Amino acid sequence: MVSAMKKLEGVLIDTDVLVIGAGAGGLLAALSAKRHGPPGTRVTLVDTWLIGRTGHTAFSNAWKIVVCPDDDLDGIMREIIAGNDGIADQVLVREVLENSYARLKDFEAIGMTFARADDGSYKRRPTRGLDLARVMYPEGGGLDFAWKLRLALEAEGVQLLDRIFVTGLLGGGTGRIAGAVGVHSRTGEFHAIKARATIVATNAITFRSGFVRDITGTGTLLAYRAGAHLRNAEFSYVRPGTPKFYFEGITFAIQEGAHFVNAKGEAFMREYEPDWADEADVPRIARAMALENKNGNAPLYLDMSAIPEQLRDYFIHSKVKWMDYFFRKLGNEAKTDMFGKTPYYALNQMTKMGIRTGPDCRADVPGLLAAGLAQAGCANHFAGFHIGLCVGNGWIAGRSAIEDLEALSAPQLDAGEVRVMHDEILQPLNASAAAESDRILRELQAVMFAYDVGILKSADRLQHAFDRVVQLSDECKTLAAPHTHELVRLKETEAMLLAARFMLGASLYRTESRLSHFREDYEKRDDANWLVWVDIAKTAAGPQFSKTPVPTQLCAVTLPAGRPKRLAARAALGAV
Repeated sequence: MVSAMKKLEGVLIDTDVLVIGAGAGGLLAALSAKRHGPPGTRVTLVDTWLIGRTGHTAFSNAWKIVVCPDDDLDGIMREIIAGNDGIADQVLVREVLENSYARLKDFEAIGMTFARADDGSYKRRPTRGLDLARVMYPEGGGLDFAWKLRLALEAEGVQLLDRIFVTGLLGGGTGRIAGAVGVHSRTGEFHAIKARATIVATNAITFRSGFVRDITGTGTLLAYRAGAHLRNAEFSYVRPGTPKFYFEGITFAIQEGAHFVNAKGEAFMREYEPDWADEADVPRIARAMALENKNGNAPLYLDMSAIPEQLRDYFIHSKVKWMDYFFRKLGNEAKTDMFGKTPYYALNQMTKMGIRTGPDCRADVPGLLAAGLAQAGCANHFAGFHIGLCVGNGWIAGRSAIEDLEALSAPQLDAGEVRVMHDEILQPLNASAAAESDRILRELQAVMFAYDVGILKSADRLQHAFDRVVQLSDECKTLAAPHTHELVRLKETEAMLLAARFMLGASLYRTESRLSHFREDYEKRDDANWLVWVDIAKTAAGPQFSKTPVPTQLCAVTLPAGRPKRLAARAALGAV
């Protein structure tokens, strides 16, 4: 139901389940809520941009780990837990993997096509850092994946609201979440959305890095301000990147013979990762690259010259539609860049910080759930498990939201709270102001992208970076926005500054090295003291960091050491 708000100019929307964010997690949460709910259940999905054409999923190739009936489910679960150095919700990971095949069948039922071999089996590939898991993608990649899900949601009666930038979660004065407020990202029109259950699925925080520069993951910070705990801020998705182009295929290029080399032409990954070498998971590659940089061996390159000529078109004509168009436009120049000498560097692309939930995806605050990368199910996702986990936890969150509807009474909006949020949103608008959010962002990027802060960490450098971020935060508070577009950018920049403080604070708090958290002053992994989540709670005195032990009820957190079977088999084949 949409009606004009009384006394305040804007739009009031009344729904049962509100989903914020339209990546894989949000799309699946909306679909799950609609399918699990009784007839007439009202489900509303909002996103800052155009649903089906937004977020990390739409602009990826949509590779997903799928566990088929004959696969080793428990073995795949164990290697993913081990690959997270234990920092994962084991119950959630297992349920996601166990149900991945059912979700695949759901995707096929709405028109997605997955390539098959001559014997009818699905065409799948191994992925980096994992031995047993296999990944697959839909024809058309992420754009078709996200768009077909949009069409399916429309067909099932989900209300889709494009270009609504959510700026706050409503509490209604009852200690629960009662919906959200936001503005239309083009017109600036104010919206208040009343909901019995709210699912935040807005991805993780980035600093406008990588190939989707509008992923800012502000929903996690809104949940924090509403009383939810956050976790995993000290971990990041760190990966190799190049300023020349975005290449969504490094994993498979390495499987075909590519390898990283330094300025001396030396292949260096075996020195740092004796078992996996160049097929190590990306945090390990990023660490090795940062160390090579520190040792004066930059620039670094991805040498793809060993890839046979007949296979090169596979990488030039990408399965990612937008990237394929980009490479076709470049023509021979793309081949020169990709297969010549293009510098690569270690990039801290996004934090793994998400909302603390149980395996049911319910947050600490009644009426609030989390999905996608806004949910802290893992600290490391691997290629194919980013979207795989988002698909799985989105489905769980939608189901849990429907289960909660019986216990949650109809929400009541607090008129005073709505008015305060309305005024807070519009307060920075000043037509005579200069647009300065990008300047603040560039200075923030200079802090967070430094390899000796974002990749290799130590207490003194982290503290220096933290102090600089506090200065930028204070400066950002004084800025105004001349128009709605800059208002949205300014709010996103505020969220990134807050996230940076959490990332640096949590990195100082965890005094060990684990996953993508590499402390040069604490080089060893310390399970005795740090097999824990670092949680962040909002208090009157500011953010409070605390430890929560990670349950290990399904499996141990390590696998036996040794060379992965698939790599050993490949090496033996090459020696024949």
